[in-house]
Amino acid sequence: MAGDEQAIKRKKSESNKRYYQKRKQLELQDPKLAEADKERKKRNQRDKRARDRSKVQEECPWPMVLDLTDDAPTFEEDLAVRFYHTDSPSAKTSSDVPSKANVVQWPNGKATKLPTIMRDGQNVCEGDAKYVRQLATLPLSMPGSHHVEHIDAMGMKDADLCERVEETLRAGRCAVVRGAAQPGPEKVTAEYLVECGIPPWLRTTHHDMGQRAIGKAHPYIDATIDRLLSGADDSKELRCALDVPLLACTLPRPFQLLDHAFVCAWAHTMHILPFHETRVHPDVFLYRHWANIYQGGTLTLPQHISNGFAASFSVVGGMNFFIVYRLKDKFLSRDQTIDQFLALCEIDYDRPQLPDGLEAEIVDLRPGDLLFMPPGQFYARYSEVLTYEEVGAFLRYDTMHLSEWSLFLDNCHGKTYTGREREGTFVTLRRMMAALPYIPFKTYHRPTVALALMIIDPVSYVSQRRGTETPPLSSKRKKRDKTESALEIARSLLLHLELDNAEAAGILDDSAWDDVGDQLHLGKAWDNSNAIESDDSL
Repeated sequence: MAGDEQAIKRKKSESNKRYYQKRKQLELQDPKLAEADKERKKRNQRDKRARDRSKVQEECPWPMVLDLTDDAPTFEEDLAVRFYHTDSPSAKTSSDVPSKANVVQWPNGKATKLPTIMRDGQNVCEGDAKYVRQLATLPLSMPGSHHVEHIDAMGMKDADLCERVEETLRAGRCAVVRGAAQPGPEKVTAEYLVECGIPPWLRTTHHDMGQRAIGKAHPYIDATIDRLLSGADDSKELRCALDVPLLACTLPRPFQLLDHAFVCAWAHTMHILPFHETRVHPDVFLYRHWANIYQGGTLTLPQHISNGFAASFSVVGGMNFFIVYRLKDKFLSRDQTIDQFLALCEIDYDRPQLPDGLEAEIVDLRPGDLLFMPPGQFYARYSEVLTYEEVGAFLRYDTMHLSEWSLFLDNCHGKTYTGREREGTFVTLRRMMAALPYIPFKTYHRPTVALALMIIDPVSYVSQRRGTETPPLSSKRKKRDKTESALEIARSLLLHLELDNAEAAGILDDSAWDDVGDQLHLGKAWDNSNAIESDDSL
């Protein structure tokens, strides 16, 4: 028996030795891997310290004291030194230094300043501060979470990494990839933003937290990026600039091919489905990849990944806390689900912010990390310092059941659920349907049925925030647009599946919202269909 145990230990030791030798070779070939490994070790150490601090906090009331000697600063005084770059807690007046009430500690051990705009000695963002205190009591998302897939990019092949993200999104879950991108600078500067294609003179729409706090319906200010950066240290100002277009593809390497909308509906089918006759809104290309810039202490209230898109979030500089929400009962009816998310998004600072039918957890996103969210995912966000974040929006064939869900939510309560509307979704969906017979990807029952329904009945999915978008092409036009075949293909597809419109809707309504169903083999559907024109007519 002892000999067997020694043999097993020896085998494990040899296996570990081969693994570390192989990893060392990879690091020598690519120095970035070595840097990523160092960062991963540092992150693991930080996470361990955070867990240790969390255990201490369960036994000790907040606030913690960093040093028990007579002259040492207390926890909140030390934060004042770090937040305001002073040499000592007494370097600022008492009205400028954050008190215990203006600091919150998150479950990863990170302490941050609460949303604060001081006017006449009062914090006009006290409602946001109260909300952030509630968010900070939620659990931290850890590996093994049922809602968020945690992936370490270190040592993984690109294909394996993409497949893991694909499977996670298809199941309606978020995926956070640690070490997926090169971190940016420790501090976001105007010079760095210029390198990213964002000049200081660029005029954008700033969301003003002070105007939002006093109840303005449209708390927006037209100003430059330079004005946003110069006000980052002003205690009387709190803003963020959203939707700054970036001159790049939707997703960073190696995830570009996850975007079926751009790859299949636009890039790979240009000759099959020429779009010189298609009216395309600029949003289709401008708002595939954009940047958000947040001053420290900015809270983004709950909203969902809208317009049917999935999204990726990459913090380049700074840090964001994402709060992701999930239904406790995945079989909840649509009407009941709408009520749950309405209760979440209709903000009332005097009641608990998490409805009984939802659960939530915190994902701390640091430079180099990448967070993927499926369509329709509800989330809130808090930025602890000046933060530069890049966002990509994309569509996939195997998440169309979630895109349908997202657009359904937009149609019902888009004014409450949705942060910003983007035009051009339906022309892209039509191209995706028209391209479906030509692509070799796997397709699944519920996503394919969902795509067909959105093509057949687009009016049911137009957002509440707008009247119409990309109206159907006029039949009076002399030359027929190639995407008009999308409607014929959608009808033929449901006919092949032996479904009418009502039965197709039942498949979406009567199943768990994240269920994809069986894999489909649609070759016979296209062989028996007149929906696809011959090459001569294209």
